[in-house]
Amino acid sequence: MENIIKNKQKGFLQIIILIVIALLLMNYFHLTVSGVLNYFNLTWAEIINWLKGALDWFKSLFQSVVR
Repeated sequence: MENIIKNKQKGFLQIIILIVIALLLMNYFHLTVSGVLNYFNLTWAEIINWLKGALDWFKSLFQSVVR
């Protein structure tokens, strides 16, 4: 049980480090989230709709596995 808790804490720490590195790289290259979206001609509404579709897909996947 103690090993599982350590693994979860290690994963959380890795995510935090990854986010910090991504933010530092964005600062170094003078990138913004809005700038990246503009580069790919995406809007916030398209991103939110994509995330909703991904969430629905994960829900249906989870339900098919549980059954």
